Amino acid sequence: MGKCLTICLVMTLAGCVSVPKSVDEIKAAGKAKHSFCSGKSHQETVAIIEQQLNRCFTHGVQEIVGGTSNTFIEKQDTGKNTVTLASVVHANWNRFYQMRVDISALSTCPSFVEAYGMSDSWSDTTKLIQSWVDGESIDKC
Repeated sequence: MGKCLTICLVMTLAGCVSVPKSVDEIKAAGKAKHSFCSGKSHQETVAIIEQQLNRCFTHGVQEIVGGTSNTFIEKQDTGKNTVTLASVVHANWNRFYQMRVDISALSTCPSFVEAYGMSDSWSDTTKLIQSWVDGESIDKC
């Protein structure tokens, strides 16, 4: 009975700490969400955020214990005035998402930005995106 309870507890906790395996999972989890309206054009806002995400999160292929790791930025243009940028880590056979940023052109806002992190500890990073767009903290990651 004790072993069964321990196994069930471990399985439950393991589910709580799992990392987002898709760009949709990271948004659905809603962790470290930060949103704002930028007065800059949609194209300019996307370019600023994409450049900063690449600078901060793209590290290319690196040797790690048991294989290789690759970090890169994935870009999806839905064609509906929304671009999604996501920071992806591919380590050996595991692939997970660290951050997702949606930039949408709305009639009420030239560039509405929504950023999500893989956990609540990413709040400072998701808030930093607004500083980048405002031309501040460009040197910070």
